[in-house]
Amino acid sequence: MKLKRFCLILLFSCLTVLAKNQSRNLDFYLKAGLQNSPLLKDYTNQINSATSDSLLIKAAKKPLVEAKSQLQYSPVYDNFGYDEVITDGGNYMALMGVSQRIFNKKELDNKYESVGLQKLSLYNSSRLSAYELNRLITDQYLTAFSVYSDLLFNRTFLKLSRDANEIVTNFVKNGVFKQTDYLTLILETQAQEIIVNQLEGQFKTEQVILNRICGLSDTLFFELEEPHLEIKGLPDIFKSPGFIQYRIDSLRIENDKTAINIRYKPKVNWFADAGFLTSNPWNFYHHFGYSAGISLHIPVYDGRQKSIEIQKLELTENSRKNYEESYSKQYFQQIHQLEEALKTLNETSDGTEKQLKTSEQLVRAQKEQLEKGIIQMTDYIYAVRSYRTIKRNLILLNIQKLQVINEMNYLLTQ
Repeated sequence: MKLKRFCLILLFSCLTVLAKNQSRNLDFYLKAGLQNSPLLKDYTNQINSATSDSLLIKAAKKPLVEAKSQLQYSPVYDNFGYDEVITDGGNYMALMGVSQRIFNKKELDNKYESVGLQKLSLYNSSRLSAYELNRLITDQYLTAFSVYSDLLFNRTFLKLSRDANEIVTNFVKNGVFKQTDYLTLILETQAQEIIVNQLEGQFKTEQVILNRICGLSDTLFFELEEPHLEIKGLPDIFKSPGFIQYRIDSLRIENDKTAINIRYKPKVNWFADAGFLTSNPWNFYHHFGYSAGISLHIPVYDGRQKSIEIQKLELTENSRKNYEESYSKQYFQQIHQLEEALKTLNETSDGTEKQLKTSEQLVRAQKEQLEKGIIQMTDYIYAVRSYRTIKRNLILLNIQKLQVINEMNYLLTQ
């Protein structure tokens, strides 16, 4: 039992080490998210179902063949029973009938168009959902990578603090530095250890959220590779699925209007049947025959339902136009806003990088002076803190730039 337990602990430790040495990138999570999304799978099934609707319309064009049979006995006793003039004492039939709508090409074309628009709308909605999922996954990946970058930097900073501890310890023993300087640095190192522990826990939490969004059930944690995002193309609202959906809705409204008009057109059916029909079941073999004919259905008056339905569709089209116009305005406003935000972030990032280089030179110089014991410990700690703050700001600025690019790419593709 102890051996089995030891093996499980050893296996878990090996897997944990393996995960730490492995890494995942943004593309891995994007592919996993698209592959595991139940919503996208549902859209695929709905598109396939719409294809089946086209086959049903095609099948409905063909003649309908059906078998009919009826055995009806109506007994009459003295003053009891139905009038034999009406019932003939019974009704017995067995017929094979066939019927078909004719002169209905426009109706069928309208139905095909309706199914085509349904498939187009589903495909477009699927694209929108995929773009939205990509944006969500990318945003969460950037959040997790921001914490991961902060964690790596603070681990480096912790090592720097521990190295300084060894230097100061020797100087304290030799009486160069005071004991208070050593304790100050110890407190700084302990605070840094707490920051690293907190970031490790936060990174695990963010990666769990990322896995959940992508439909992954991993319990191990992986290093994250630095994401590289570029702006995809130029703004073109006519290629935007969000704008395309309004155009699809417009075509669907026109299709519905056509369907209403077709519904009020005359309808012609031809029909035929063959079999036997008799009131006497004992000599049914003398009554085999057939019949054929044409039926005509012409709508005359329905209480102005047609005009009311058309009016409702026109109101729907008016609302659609208002939404489309609002979408167009917001689309270009958001693009402009994101471009300005990216420009500001780039300028701020350039200035922060220059500031970081200066701060890095200051820390390097003061470390050399610290090793020689010619500066106070507080000066060195202040320089290191300043460097850490600038570095963290630069990390956040870079993540913010990637987040803006992610939002812009979402607008350019959706």
